[in-house]
Amino acid sequence: MDLFYLALSQVIISIFLSIIIFFISYKILIKAFGLNENKFDNDNLALSIFFSGIIFSIGYLLSGIIPSVINAIQIIKIHTEGNLLVEAFKYSAICLFVGFLAASMIQLGAFFLLKVMTKHIKEVEALKSNNLAVAILLISILISITLISKDGLVFLLETFLPQPEVIQFN
Repeated sequence: MDLFYLALSQVIISIFLSIIIFFISYKILIKAFGLNENKFDNDNLALSIFFSGIIFSIGYLLSGIIPSVINAIQIIKIHTEGNLLVEAFKYSAICLFVGFLAASMIQLGAFFLLKVMTKHIKEVEALKSNNLAVAILLISILISITLISKDGLVFLLETFLPQPEVIQFN
């Protein structure tokens, strides 16, 4: 039964922290593009595609982090004598925050790559003026970079995982 409560707390922590990360990402994007939230309507499909791709990118990266967090909590359960819920929350928050930072760097990198590739296009203005071609190109680059970098991010986070002590026989 203890394992059930641990799993339930992990689900709640993951959902709670993910919602916070999505909310912060959305607000940062709104501010970065200087938009009103009423800009998302049928008149601007390009912005909707762009924002949806960014949210997908963040969600995909975070989905790779969750199994690492669950493994870490199982290891923490064995090696921690303190409050397991606090330790689980702390490790989950650190991993999801690092994932959020990595997703932000990937998004900025994809946007920079598109700017280098298309010097004659002003991307932000193109998105605001409903240029679907620019939105699709930008999101394709972003999702491709996300797919390629997910395993590296997960491996990086697993290096911070508390490791059990192993006895070596020579």
